[in-house]
Amino acid sequence: MRIKTALSIICLLSLLLGSFPGFAQQKPYRLDGIVVTANREAMPLLEAPANVSIITKEDIEAIGATTVTDVFKCEPGIFTSNLLNNPKYTQIDIRGYGETAPSNVLFLIDGRRINGIDMSGADLSVIPLDMIERVEIYRGSATALFGDNAVAGAVNFIMKQGEGKPTVKASVLAGSDNLFTSKLSVLGKQDKFSYYGLASSYDTDGYRRNNALHTRDLIGNFTFDAFKDLTVYLQTGHHRDTYGMPGVLTSDDLATGRFSRTDTKNPDDSANTEDNFANLGADINFGDIVLCLNGSYRLRHASSAWALSNWYSMRTFETYGFMPKLIVNKPIFGLRNSLVAGFDYYRSPTRSSDYSPGLWGTDSVTKITKTDSAFYINDEIAPIKDLLLNFAYRAQKSSWDIDYLDNLGMNQPINNSVNVWKDAFRISANYLFDKKGNMFITYAKGFRTPTTDELLSVFAVPPINESLKTQTTREIDIGARYNFVEWIGGGVTYFQSRTDDEIYYNPFTFANGNYDKTRRDGVEASLYLVPLKELAFNFLYSYTNAVFDGGDFDGNRIPLVSRNKFSVKLTYFWNDLTANVILTYLGDRYMVSDQQNQLRELPGVTTVDVNFKYAWKGLEAMFGIKNLTDKQYSEYGVASYPFGQPPTANYYPSPGRQFYAGLSYKY
Repeated sequence: MRIKTALSIICLLSLLLGSFPGFAQQKPYRLDGIVVTANREAMPLLEAPANVSIITKEDIEAIGATTVTDVFKCEPGIFTSNLLNNPKYTQIDIRGYGETAPSNVLFLIDGRRINGIDMSGADLSVIPLDMIERVEIYRGSATALFGDNAVAGAVNFIMKQGEGKPTVKASVLAGSDNLFTSKLSVLGKQDKFSYYGLASSYDTDGYRRNNALHTRDLIGNFTFDAFKDLTVYLQTGHHRDTYGMPGVLTSDDLATGRFSRTDTKNPDDSANTEDNFANLGADINFGDIVLCLNGSYRLRHASSAWALSNWYSMRTFETYGFMPKLIVNKPIFGLRNSLVAGFDYYRSPTRSSDYSPGLWGTDSVTKITKTDSAFYINDEIAPIKDLLLNFAYRAQKSSWDIDYLDNLGMNQPINNSVNVWKDAFRISANYLFDKKGNMFITYAKGFRTPTTDELLSVFAVPPINESLKTQTTREIDIGARYNFVEWIGGGVTYFQSRTDDEIYYNPFTFANGNYDKTRRDGVEASLYLVPLKELAFNFLYSYTNAVFDGGDFDGNRIPLVSRNKFSVKLTYFWNDLTANVILTYLGDRYMVSDQQNQLRELPGVTTVDVNFKYAWKGLEAMFGIKNLTDKQYSEYGVASYPFGQPPTANYYPSPGRQFYAGLSYKY
């Protein structure tokens, strides 16, 4: 019934499409923007068989973003959760996966995976805002293209490249909570060599006590057109940070006044990270055929100290990647055809050391190496002029080699391996209305394998959870994008997904397991209005119904997922001044681990942000206010179940009103 209703809506929209035959530009909805995430090759957004958003560097500046989290704040179907109120431990959820979103959303930098193989997901603090040329958000299962972690969708950060004459840009930004950032970048192109380099720092004391974050980044992107048909490129970066971990405050802490929203009960918990990467590749052009060779290496160290718990941890992650692919743009029987075929190989050795003196002490070393080997193919053919048919398939083998040693001799050593074979596919049809819009339908099957934290628990019997199944998802998307007239454009997508054996942490058994079934369906809609040259409106709405479909929690809502999200952005241009007002409403949602839906929900909240930017020649000045009305709320909350006591609500308070101002100069 839901699919029939969605088809009726889409058909009604398609009838409206023919009402405006005179429109010839895509001013409100930029359908000619280039996207690479939809098929793993460059293509116009118009031809993408999915709900894909392209957020450019100009868009990022326009919303007054000061962190990567801000980029996603207005996007329909995207939910952000921030434990530390800074780029560290930001969680981006696509289409309602809640607390397991870090393991179900894949993050890439120019196609290179940055998700860890544990439950931590992707560390977005390693992505300075100034390095981003654009962000591509693919909603829906992208497993057939990218493999693990892409069940809900994929986010691809495209790095800036050098072009034109040498340009240097210096900027500073200061704000509430002793925020101070500084950035220096240089870019340009000389003959066959293009270069982009960025040095940046980010420092803040944070909204709460023990909430400080200090980061330092060096990023480089270099391209050399060695010959007419050969391009070689190198991307490299270094990141390090230190930060505090303020932890949770319970409902009693806040209600009794023993602690304020800015307090912490963990004043000495801290952590630090160092992250280095290098990505080397070459594109060889043989006319209609392009061979892309790409290899990457990443080394990440992370240390944490939970002083109150007397627990200390060190993690070392390495990732070796080799991702060759072949792109063939050659007609078949006179029909337009584009084929991408490739091989993804990732090998990720990790080493974890945990130490805790005392009665419940531990002194252990865990080594886990995960290896993914996959072949994929994506073919797009046009049987008639305006119809594109797409088929993608992936076969993947994942293996874990596990070696655990307890130096205290309290637990038996572990030396074992686990292997999983899985496949995924995507089938779609996309009809183009000239260059004015398109209408698509996509059906996809995806999967997610367990993370190392889910697979191994030294406190469980047996420690390797061999009964844990790989989750599988089947999803259908129906959508349309269109520019109705020169000043009105928009789009709507309906999706429905069913997941078997979704992996989660059960707070009652203290172990990872599989839900019976879950289902998600919803609508993502956007409307763009440019009534005047100086004025633009964006209206963005999404409805996401994420519920359990069987088992002990049948019919309950999945925690940390809001059903409704609504954003309005107003932009006004006056000479060299740009002003933005952004209103965002996020509906109520249950706390993490509250599968029984028994605790009070995190209430819905409406926030208003404003910012102003003035540009004069190479100088830019900006000023902004986040949470203008000083709303008191928490984006993230966790339910806990003390033995023999009622469940407890635990909050991570979000910041109140914040000010910031910045200055940059480019020459």
